[in-house]
Amino acid sequence: MIPLVRILAAAAAMVLIVGSGLAYGLWSGRWDPPSAAPTDVNARLESIPASIGDWSGEDLEADVRGASPVLGRLERRYRNMRTNQIVTVSLVGGYPGPISIHTPDVCYGSSGYDVGQNRKFVPPKTTGVEFWTADAVKKKSTDQTRLRIFWAWNGGDGWEAAENPRLTFVRYPVLYKLYLIHELNTAGDALEDDACLDLFHQWQPELQRALFVPSS
Repeated sequence: MIPLVRILAAAAAMVLIVGSGLAYGLWSGRWDPPSAAPTDVNARLESIPASIGDWSGEDLEADVRGASPVLGRLERRYRNMRTNQIVTVSLVGGYPGPISIHTPDVCYGSSGYDVGQNRKFVPPKTTGVEFWTADAVKKKSTDQTRLRIFWAWNGGDGWEAAENPRLTFVRYPVLYKLYLIHELNTAGDALEDDACLDLFHQWQPELQRALFVPSS
């Protein structure tokens, strides 16, 4: 006869396995009904213009190795035709669970960069916008690459630097995550004058229209 303690232990293990599977299904959107699945995420991303103000963009081939599952992705390099500055944009959309993870300290840290302290920054030329930002440095024997990265999430209520994005955005049917990346000349470049913010200032109205205005 099997001891009661072994039966209870097996039952508890089964509850944990089933519970974790259900939790992952809810987190990833696996259990959502078909009607609840956003179907136009990729089309919305593709509608974002490549030319905005002083900036002209070209699409890039996305490296999706190890990336979270998404419903749409935009990878683009913008060049300021007046100053020749370059900003790389990565914008993904999908279910909140997968989109809320893989922040730069993980992505760039695994690519050989030393990522500095994350800090919040409110761009002076915009309202209702808050970014995380950090500098990332990759050193080689003869030179080094220094990047400045801005990132934020938006479920429809503005770009936000959430402390805990998994919990903050769990109620949204679709979530967007934006990276803006600019190579720095020196370590002391002022945040307020960063090329990423100039692009975003000119880009923001088009982002709002493309991502959040109801489809006709």
